[in-house]
Amino acid sequence: MDAPIYYVVRFWTKPQGGDAVIRWLDERHMAEVAGQPGFLWAKRIRLEQDADDGWHAHLNIYGVESRAALERYFASADRARFNEEAKAYRDVLRAERSWGALAASL
Repeated sequence: MDAPIYYVVRFWTKPQGGDAVIRWLDERHMAEVAGQPGFLWAKRIRLEQDADDGWHAHLNIYGVESRAALERYFASADRARFNEEAKAYRDVLRAERSWGALAASL
């Protein structure tokens, strides 16, 4: 699971209705993101620490070959399309995104 750059999406799904988000991610979206040029792999983790309001916590981690590849993805038409698709889930999905280079590994 090594990669020079990691793109991390921490997100929460509403207990009622959030299953649709997970289906979209697992059946389509994650594979489409992982298939972008320079993306190496994708993982989804169901976190045990839910939000205080009961929303279920998850973490998507994408391995990316370079910062340039990530920047190309951010500027791509596919990213814009993904953002449009995600609007269908705005009442059952909250997300925050981060990225960075590997700083240490054991």
